[in-house]
Amino acid sequence: MMAAMKLDNNSLTLKQLLDDFVSINYVPDIPVTGICMDSRKVRPGDVFVALAGETEHGLAYAEAAVNSGAVAVICDRKFDQYCQQVLSLLMTRVICVPILNLKERLGEIASRFYAEPTKDIYTIGITGTDGKTSVSHFIAQALNDETHTSAVIGTVGNGMLGELSQTSHTTPNVIDVHRLFSEFRDAGVTQVAMEVSSHGLDQGRVDGVDFDVAVLTNLGRDHMDYHGDMDAYSAAKKSLFERPELRAIVVNIDDAFGRQLAADLQGAVETWVYGIAPDVFHGARHYVFASNIEASPDGIKMQVRCPSGEATVALRLMGEFNAYNAMATLAVMLIQKIPFKDAIQRLQQLRPIAGRMEIYASGDGPRVVVDYAHTPQALSSALSALRQHCTGKIICVFGCGGDRDKGKRPLMAQAAEQYADKIIVTDDNPRSEAPQIIVSEILGGFSSQSNVEIIHDRKQAIECAMSAAKPGDMVLIAGKGHEDYQIIGQQRHFFSDAQVVTDLLGVTG
Repeated sequence: MMAAMKLDNNSLTLKQLLDDFVSINYVPDIPVTGICMDSRKVRPGDVFVALAGETEHGLAYAEAAVNSGAVAVICDRKFDQYCQQVLSLLMTRVICVPILNLKERLGEIASRFYAEPTKDIYTIGITGTDGKTSVSHFIAQALNDETHTSAVIGTVGNGMLGELSQTSHTTPNVIDVHRLFSEFRDAGVTQVAMEVSSHGLDQGRVDGVDFDVAVLTNLGRDHMDYHGDMDAYSAAKKSLFERPELRAIVVNIDDAFGRQLAADLQGAVETWVYGIAPDVFHGARHYVFASNIEASPDGIKMQVRCPSGEATVALRLMGEFNAYNAMATLAVMLIQKIPFKDAIQRLQQLRPIAGRMEIYASGDGPRVVVDYAHTPQALSSALSALRQHCTGKIICVFGCGGDRDKGKRPLMAQAAEQYADKIIVTDDNPRSEAPQIIVSEILGGFSSQSNVEIIHDRKQAIECAMSAAKPGDMVLIAGKGHEDYQIIGQQRHFFSDAQVVTDLLGVTG
């Protein structure tokens, strides 16, 4: 394959960019300064990429892209008569190149344009139903030091630690992914911890990325509105661990899917397993094992065992699930050959991230925890964690998003009912659905509604929960975490659980 040779003006020629993808004699040697899928963002010198969408083809926007300065259009070969007409008109103005299986090859093209940035950066991909964000940030924190600079790509933002830019998707589109890595490389980043969603895997958003390590947190019910069933969902997740470039994988062996994954891939790639069950090893050569987990108001304390040794670890994190997240982080450090003693010290310096079990308090009053838990498994984990740390009652505020998996709504209610003493059901991004219908489907999951209150206004729901809490109690505000908006209909309104809490408490968090 032809190497990506940059010109003096920091561009490739179209011929260099598409070598191996089309006939070399067909493509002219014109300079290309960018590659873009969004006609609204095209700049002069760009190549516009037109793919088939769910409702229309990208070629419908090709003329606008050319008007904005696109010097070429590349598209997939399968298109209808309308697309053929568009191509015929466009070809009088710019070069148009149909490419077989363009969607599947776009990652390679984007990687080539940006001079294969992921080959220069140690890249850890984290997937799973819950915990991706925490694990990615913990890994980035743990690997960051005087000589190694970390960055993250994921739900709460992309960028170096402390310098995150907001993002609309957990996993950006494939061109943006390679652009981000290129910017990271230019900024001196040496390692990236990247959340990899099932959507991103299924839609090819990480195609062309050279992953070094893949991490599995767990697998529970989520995104059935997209995948349709658990088989398709798990298959999407598994595809990350089957990539040929991987040097190692890290899987939660207490999770049924993780156990099967470890069994399927053992021997094919260096496999690290982690967990807190006594039989965590399962014959694995590489393991990280936590035991004797104790909850306290300051966090958790536990024993850690791995091939390198044993140690007592104190974490300023809440919940058993954060013991799992820490073990995954430790495994990645050990894969990176960080000495065990140093790795333990780094582990104990981990800090929670925005919207992930963030604790707010004023004096000796009740603790208020803001968390992103929006799946039954995550809500159950968050509440059971608080139960370990709480000496009083637990009050839970949660809702379910509109236009999303309806099957999890009663399951969220069951999770809340299992651990909370009082529950307030509220709105959480109702979108185009009527909030009353969403709430009624949530209510169907409760065995009793005696301790359940409905307050659609989310701010009022939080105020009610906090006013009802007494010293020793804990309030969990679940579902939105770091988000600073509420989507009602088609409108996005500013709203922050954390800001409501800090305003009420008169603290900064």
